[in-house]
Parts: sequence; C-alpha cells; structure tokens
Amino acid sequence: MKSDRQDVAILGGAVSGLGAATKLNKLDQIGEIRVFERQEYDEKRVNCGEAINDSTLIPLDKTQENGFLNNVDGFQLRVHSGTNRDPSELPLGASNLQCESGYITDRDTVEAQWAAKLADQGIAFETGASVTADEYYELIEEYDYVIDATGQPSLSNKVRDTVEDYTGDMVALNATVEGDFGEYTDYPRIFFEGYVGYAWSFPKSDHHANVGIGWAGDQRPDNYMEALESAAERNGFPMPDRSDVNIYTIPRGPSLDPESAYIPEDNVFLVGDAAGIANRYQGEGICQGIRSAYLLGDLIAEGRENEYPSRLFDLMKSEYRLAHLMRGAWVEHENPELLAGVAEALEGLTIDDITRQPQRVIGRVLKHPKTATELMANPGMIKRFYNAYTDTWEYSAANPGGVLNARTL
Repeated sequence: MKSDRQDVAILGGAVSGLGAATKLNKLDQIGEIRVFERQEYDEKRVNCGEAINDSTLIPLDKTQENGFLNNVDGFQLRVHSGTNRDPSELPLGASNLQCESGYITDRDTVEAQWAAKLADQGIAFETGASVTADEYYELIEEYDYVIDATGQPSLSNKVRDTVEDYTGDMVALNATVEGDFGEYTDYPRIFFEGYVGYAWSFPKSDHHANVGIGWAGDQRPDNYMEALESAAERNGFPMPDRSDVNIYTIPRGPSLDPESAYIPEDNVFLVGDAAGIANRYQGEGICQGIRSAYLLGDLIAEGRENEYPSRLFDLMKSEYRLAHLMRGAWVEHENPELLAGVAEALEGLTIDDITRQPQRVIGRVLKHPKTATELMANPGMIKRFYNAYTDTWEYSAANPGGVLNARTL
C-alpha cells in the first residue's frame, strides 16, 4: 500500500539543496528525501568567495571544525579613484558595515559537515555522478517533488533547452592565499575601483585569506589574470598562483522570469542560483539560496507550494530594488567621488541593511544633502527609482527593448 507521505528528490547538494533538505526533513508529510550531488563532499567543490553574511541560516555549531573560520565584525567598503592609481593612494572614502552573524568560511567544510548531519538524520545522498537528462525525467516520475538546486544554468533549463532565459551574469576570479592579514581580520575589505564590480580580501585567519576580483557590468578586461594581478598589487594582497585561481560566473538576479521557478506540470521547483536570484549588484547568493529553499519548505508544509514564484519574488523584491539603485550610483554617474560619498553615508549600517533594506539606505543618504542631490541630478537615476518602486526588472531575454513587471506574470 502506497504511503500518504510524499517523497522528494533534491538535485544539487550545495547550500540551497542542503537548505531544502533541512526544512523538508522537519515535515510529517514528507517521506524519503534523496539528494543528488555530482561531486564528492571530500573533494574541492566550491569555487567562489566564502563569506556567509547570515550564518544563523545554517544549522551547525559555528566552529572551525564545521568550517566557520573567522567570525567577522563586519566588512569595510573602500572606494578608490580607479584602477590606474598608485598603490599608496588612500581611498576616497570608506565605511565599516556591521555583520553580527557574518563568517568567512571554508565552504567545502561547511557543506560537508551539513550533509553529514543530514545523513545522520536519515536523508539519503547519492554523490559523485551528474544526473542525466533521462534520469531527470525518471526522477520526475518517481518522486512527488523535485527540487532543482543545480545552480545557473539549472539542469531543468538545460534539459528543456531554455538556458537562454537567464539574462545576466558576473565574472569573478578568486583563490586562497597565504600572507599577513592580521590588520583587518575583523573587517574584511571590499574594494570599489571605478568599474561595475569590485575586488576583495576576506581573511580566514591572520595568515590566509580568500581574495579575488569580479565584474558585474559589460566592461570586462581582455585578460582576467592580468586584472587580478593588478588588483593584488593595488590593494596589497598576495597574488595567487595561477593554478590555484578559480574562474566562474555568478547569476545577476533577477536573471530569470520568476514564474520559471516552478514547473507545475512536473512539480519541479528551482531554488538558489538555479532560480536566478543572486544579488544583482555584488553577486551574493549563499544566503539568498538558503532563504529560497526555506521558503519553499514552508509553503509545502502549508500546502501552498503553487504560490512559490510570487512569494519568492516578494522575498527578494527589496533586495532587487536596492541592488538596482546601488548599481546605478556608479553606472549612471561614473563618479568615484560620488560613490565615496554614498559609502561614507552608509557608515555603521549592517550588511543586511545595504542589501535588503532600501528605506534605511535611502534615509541615510538623505541625511547627506549634497550627496543625495548630486546622486539624483541624473535622468538615469530617476528612471531607476521609478523602475525600482514599480517592481520592474530586466530579467527577460525575450524583452530586450524594455523591462517587464514581474508582478503581472
């Protein structure tokens, strides 16, 4: 006799997939949960910066054994005049942003320990092999729910030949290096240098750090490695060996029609990068992915999973809004002094404020009338405010001449 409990297949065993497994494992109506991860957890898996801004989302003790290496107080934004400056030149402006639950991690260890905890709770893992297109459709037939956490582009989009639906990405390079980072382990540094994107140096300890550089706009260098080497010289962190450098892409959210996060005819749900929800400005996606998975779990518990696309958009809306405006501060003006003024206006806010709380950021900038007036003295910024507060975003490749209102879909 078939059980009334519902079985779940989760494709992808990184943070978004592990978040889905964690939430669903608490539900009485859920039976088997099986996670399919193409890599082994004891291999090098993660090729990105390893800062986690809200570690409370991860149900592990915050110990070094679990991969939580540096409990940071916050992050320091440093705005420079450009990439051609002298390395000794001081920043035009800087601000310290608080992050009470922030950690610089070894994310491989975090995910391995999280998966081990879930396995101990009875969740099944199949690792070391990719799910093929044929297997994907077999899983749809076999399981009541399929949750796609395979990243961008998702396996669901690949097998349906809809990869082009994703509309934007960021390119980034990073590596872990040895050096003296004792001066700023409490406040890892993010360097804005006159392009859409930034470089960073995130100490994991006094003597090693994750460093890198990324570009969020279309103006990218011809030689990525030379650009990383130049950033290391300018910003005072060691240049990693070329063999240790990871080159990868990050989705610029919202890069996918929100309705695409749910495929009702197959009962497939997309979470995290697969749903195209990473932050549009800085590419942050770890916490976003976990939150999307937890949201889906809550909706399944309530029997309202069909609301997932609209609820996901509602969850991310303020973040999209603020990223659209923050990106505009550079794109519409290309003025490092103005960006430095914005950065200094943000002093003392939290990372959550500057990524998810537009009213707090706008309120803080308005307390600096000269910066606020200059920022808004631009038709492009006025248009961005209109777009931001009418919930219109650039996620559809099918609409290259304009924007679509996600709330009407």
